[in-house]
Order: sequence, then C-alpha cells, then structure tokens
Amino acid sequence: MVEPKPRQRKFAPRSRTGCLTCRARRKRCDNRRPQCENCTRLNLSCEWQAQRKLIQDADSNSSSSPEEIVESVPDSLGCWDMLPGEAGAERQHLLQYYIEKFVPSVSVATTPTSFYTSLYMPWAFQIDGMLDAILALSSAQLARRTDDKDREAHLRAVSLRHQRKCSGFIKERLSPTGQPLRDTYQVVAIILLLVGLEALKGNKSTTWIQQLKCVRKILDTLSPEQSIVDCIEVDSLHRHFTYHYAMASVMSQVSASATTSAPALERDLLPMLNVAMPLTIDPLMGISYQLCDLISKIQYVVNPDPAFPQLTEATFNAIENGIQTWTYESPFSSGVDLPVALDLIALAESYRLSALIQLYRNSKAHASLVPGCAARAMEFIMRIPSGSPAESSLLYPIFMAGAELDSEVAIDRLTKRLKDISDRNRYENIDSVQKVLKEVWRPKLEGGTRRCWEDVLREWEWSFTLG
Repeated sequence: MVEPKPRQRKFAPRSRTGCLTCRARRKRCDNRRPQCENCTRLNLSCEWQAQRKLIQDADSNSSSSPEEIVESVPDSLGCWDMLPGEAGAERQHLLQYYIEKFVPSVSVATTPTSFYTSLYMPWAFQIDGMLDAILALSSAQLARRTDDKDREAHLRAVSLRHQRKCSGFIKERLSPTGQPLRDTYQVVAIILLLVGLEALKGNKSTTWIQQLKCVRKILDTLSPEQSIVDCIEVDSLHRHFTYHYAMASVMSQVSASATTSAPALERDLLPMLNVAMPLTIDPLMGISYQLCDLISKIQYVVNPDPAFPQLTEATFNAIENGIQTWTYESPFSSGVDLPVALDLIALAESYRLSALIQLYRNSKAHASLVPGCAARAMEFIMRIPSGSPAESSLLYPIFMAGAELDSEVAIDRLTKRLKDISDRNRYENIDSVQKVLKEVWRPKLEGGTRRCWEDVLREWEWSFTLG
C-alpha cells in the first residue's frame, strides 16, 4: 500500500518586479502596464517604481571610480499628506495609503489572510460605510503624521467627515434595541475600525467600550449555521473583536461597569479549557488569539457579578491555569521569516506574563508574584527590536509591566522605548500611556512609592484602549 504524501502548504507566488500596489498587498502581479489586472479589478491606483538613475557627482570628472557614483532613489513618502483636490482622486489616494502604509503600521506581521486587506478592502468597494471607515482611518493617521499644521487641520476635517458618514450608516442599519437589520458583518467591521480610530485619536472616554458592547450584542445574534456558512467572515470579525475586548478588560477595572453582562457570564466561562487551535497569524494578536480570549475574561475576577459569587474563585483558578498552560503552534511552520517568527514568540510571551500581572495584582495571595512577572515581561519586550512590526501591539505589555517597575534603570529604558514608539507611530493613546506611567513613577523617582495606575485613571477620569 502506497503511503499518501504529506500535505504541503501552497503559497501564492508573487512577482518582485510587479507594481508597487500588488507588492504592498503581497499579491502576484501580471506586470501589465500601465494598469495591471489586479488594480483594474479593484479600482486601485496602479503605481510603478520610477526608473533609477545613476547620478555622477558634479564635482567629479569623467574618470571617477564606481565608488564615487551614487544611486538616487526618489522619496515618495512626503507626498502622502498632500490630498488631491478632486473627490475621486482623493478617495483613491487614501485607499492606496491604507494598503501601503496604514495596514503595515498596525500589523504585527504581513500575511495574505489579514482581514484588513483580504476582507475589509473588498467590502469597501461594495458598502459605502465600509469605505468611509477606511478613509476616516487613513486620513486620521496622516493627520497625526504630517508636520504641516494646515494639512493636519484639513486631514482631520476629512477624517471627521467620513466618521460622521459611518455613524449615519450604522444608525440606518441597527434597530432601536441594537439588533442588526442588514449588512450585519459590515456593521461589525465598521464599528471595530472606529474603535481603532478612537485609539489613534486618543479618546479618553468610554465611547469605545460602548462600541464593543454593541459589537458583542450583534455577534451574539449570529446563529451556528451562519458561523459555519460564513466561517471566514465570522472568524475574522471574532478575532478583531477579541483583541479589542481583551484591551477593554484592562479598563473595566476603572470604568463604572464591566464590559459584559450577567447572562453571558456562564457561557463565556465554558470554553476556557486549553484547546489546541490551528495556527493563524492574526494582524493584531500574532499567535496570541486564544490568550487574548483568556485576557478578556479577567474582568470577571476584577468585577465579579453579584449574581455569581461562587464562580469568582473558580474563575480565577481557571483563567490562571489557562494562561500558564497556554501553548501555541510554532510560527516557523507558517512560512514567515525567522526574525518575524522570533518577534511573534517574544510578543506572545510578553502577553502571557502581562496577563498574569493583570490577574495577580487583584489577588492579595498572588501579589508577591507580580514583580517577577513584570521583570520577565520586560525581558521579552526588549527582545523585540525597535521598529519591528510586532512593536505595533506592544502597548498592552508595556503598560502592564511598566506600571509595576521600581528600578530606575528599567524605568529609564522603558521611557526611551515608549518615546521611540510614539515618535514613529504617533498614536495618541501611546501618549496617554506615557503620561499615566510618568505619574505612576513620579513618587518613586522622588524617593517615595509609585502610584497605582488605577488610582491615576480614576482621578483623571480617563479610559483609553491599549490596542
């Protein structure tokens, strides 16, 4: 009997000489000029790399050596914040920015299955609200990155205009009770993108938590049959939601109410067994999907529901065991490059330790374990090189571990790392983390005892996402 050959993964080939748009999307380009088939089909701007010229130094003579000849490569980054005046050209410009700049800036790794491009982009050409959400994000990020005040004001106005259109789109498709009437998946995706917009803009209210509650209510209405038929769409939306919901669990400790309701409690606690899952490199969580699901449940311990007092201790033990025994498939098997795989592992372990910090700091019996977890989390954080894609999701472990530091050397290292991330990403919620941690550390650096970050947030009445 002939043994079957082992199944091999198939990867879509891509051309290294294709258009810039296809190369940014990691798609195979047919090299057709001036407009390739992919860009024609998706109505994208088909951009090609300009011809490179060898420019000889004007002060050199014709006998200059090859070392004296330099290669000149046009810099196209400075033109992104210069929006075209015509509406259609502006829309195309912002969509291209979303693909080439925005998505890579928020993704821990570039994969062809990223819902940001594989799912949300096609929806943008079918649903106006989805298009407006992407345009609002792109213009908002450009506004944060430009150094020209007039352009910044214009880009903020563009973002606000599209954000308002998104709100109108959602209101038309939700009933007074919050139940979806139509375009259910797109409504969920738009709300989740708007949560990301809240992070970018640094909104310090609980608006984003209310948005997540709405998403949860909608996802709970999906039947098992829908989830099976539309497994790709539903899985992507659940993953996107889980990431933000895990971040919300941190702020539930200082907000007026938890992010979940009593009827959902028992159902949520059922799947906490450590079940092996197929590897999916998520654009936001990397390989930490199941771990983020556990993080989202820590709020049940922090804010125990009076209707289920007997579950608090059992919940703590189940979550702790789930975090400690959580395993993941090696990212090396997914085809990513070695540096990317190592960064994803370091990110996952920093999340594991930060989850234990979040859990233990609310238990007197486990509080002594927090400093050790913080020190180890810092080791994994510092293993991720500055500028690595994995850095885009480091804010959660930086905040959880950083708020527990007592060493002035460690505080100084993390301060510099945060400033570096802020200068590069320019997200307002990063600035919020900097301000909170500075206040947490201030008494310690003055010879006293550091403050509790929960007390600082309550005093300032802040609630922001670490996503």
